[in-house]
Amino acid sequence: MKIIIIFTVFLCLLQYRIFPFSSADTSVTIPQFRNMAWGTSQENVRKKESAYYLQTFMGFGLVTLSFKDKLAGLDTRVDYTFKNDNFTEGSYIIKSGDSFKDDFINLLDYLTHQYGRPEFRSGPHLISDSIWVKRDNYKSFSGPAFYWKYKDGFIALISNKFEEDITITILYAYNVTIENYLEINGVELNKFNFKVIEK
Repeated sequence: MKIIIIFTVFLCLLQYRIFPFSSADTSVTIPQFRNMAWGTSQENVRKKESAYYLQTFMGFGLVTLSFKDKLAGLDTRVDYTFKNDNFTEGSYIIKSGDSFKDDFINLLDYLTHQYGRPEFRSGPHLISDSIWVKRDNYKSFSGPAFYWKYKDGFIALISNKFEEDITITILYAYNVTIENYLEINGVELNKFNFKVIEK
């Protein structure tokens, strides 16, 4: 799942040329994910998380615990990712469909209420006729995305479509910049032309 999220962030940035990181106010620390302290162990997350446990993924030196819950009234899979038994990344994965625009706006409003306006955006506008841009020859498409930057991490709201399956992902990445997140995962940052959302 981590590979899919990394690939999704990379493709959203590459496809749409998201905006420069240097203009954002990064004096604020990234919020906790579901009131879970960053660096928490797998055992403590399992003890504290009240959502229904689904499964554990292991690979590439990472472990991900998955749960089932709701966010902003939508069914979601909740993932906690650990490196060296330290919680470093959280995500909500929401399956959408015909109600995609309403679901995405609902989640954007939810995040904006929680964290303020995002600093960056990429992808097409929700009000455009074509909100999906083809990424490859495998029926994979990217949609709108928004980003909040913090001094010790970032939050991203990303949308994707594969064939007819639409997914909205909210990614919380701790102790890494967007630049480093991409670099760690083999993405060349110099391919992007970053700009800030006008306020």
